[in-house]
Amino acid sequence: MMGVQPALSGPAAYSAIAGVGAEPQDLMKMGLDRARSFLLQAEAAIAAGDRMTKASALNSAATIVEFLLGVSGSEPGSLSECLAKVYHYAMVAILKGNATDDPISVAAGRNALEELAATWRRIFPDALA
Repeated sequence: MMGVQPALSGPAAYSAIAGVGAEPQDLMKMGLDRARSFLLQAEAAIAAGDRMTKASALNSAATIVEFLLGVSGSEPGSLSECLAKVYHYAMVAILKGNATDDPISVAAGRNALEELAATWRRIFPDALA
């Protein structure tokens, strides 16, 4: 059985992605990476038949996606609207994957977030040390 991590909520979601003091563009990258990690954990849990871990991982991923949705909507405009569409798509995939133990739905949500993360990294590359 895989280890069950407690679900994240509110400030815990923020600190789970180590976002304290991060620049907004870095916060987005960290959040997307953390959500991806939870979605991969959920996919593995579904494959293993571990419904508790799956549910916990998907709940944590959903909390992070909700947080990112709130952050992205802080400045209305076309970018916020596009981000909201991706986040809503990922959220529907997470909910469907959780309700039906559907790894294809979870993977679809993960793929959408991975594409967004790749685009975000092209726009805001990591600073060189």
